[in-house]
Amino acid sequence: MRQFGAAAAILGLAALTTLTATTAAAQEPGGADAAGYVSAFAGPAWAAGNSTGSILFEGGVRVAPHVMVFGNLGRFANLQGDLQPTIDATTAALANEGVNVTGQGSLPAWYGLGGLRVEIPTHTRVIPYAMSGVGAARLNPSAQFMFSSGTLPDGSTPALGTDITASLTSVGAFTPPPSSTALMVLAGGGVQIPVVPHWAVDVGYRYSHIAADSTLSAAPLNTNVLTFGIGYRF
Repeated sequence: MRQFGAAAAILGLAALTTLTATTAAAQEPGGADAAGYVSAFAGPAWAAGNSTGSILFEGGVRVAPHVMVFGNLGRFANLQGDLQPTIDATTAALANEGVNVTGQGSLPAWYGLGGLRVEIPTHTRVIPYAMSGVGAARLNPSAQFMFSSGTLPDGSTPALGTDITASLTSVGAFTPPPSSTALMVLAGGGVQIPVVPHWAVDVGYRYSHIAADSTLSAAPLNTNVLTFGIGYRF
């Protein structure tokens, strides 16, 4: 009987401790009932078979229990896969004219999105969430061609490895793709984990779909991003 009483007391103490911790997490400043948040993220991104880096700044405000409206501004360092068809087409066309070049390029992209973020109640300090949004991406392509062999359309023969992009452009052999803006949609999710009052770490995954841009490639561009960040909840 004494053992039963002791066990009951231990179980009661454990239940009280758990309830107290759960209540404290919910009432903690910047906890599960926070009015909003601002966060900064960084992480790797994959698109069209290439990997790159990304940064992201985001903020949200609560509009209903467990629901926030968010807006963000982010940047992909280099979505080269979307530019590669343009580079390959120019390289092949020059090869047909007897000019061999090595092409390379970069495609940084800034984007802005807005949407809804839904937090999933767990009665713990961990705050899982799912989100979706829509916005636009600004694509800024830049291509470069290095001379390998042959004779350029203007009759010159540069030294091996010379950057001949300007020369190709001036004679009409290459037209630099212009900057452009494309529709972008996003879906993803993650978890926020409070570490001290108001502050939380955030780990998540985001998938985005950037509409096709005829000046670069005929197919839409899909990105997969792992996000690691820290945020302030208020």
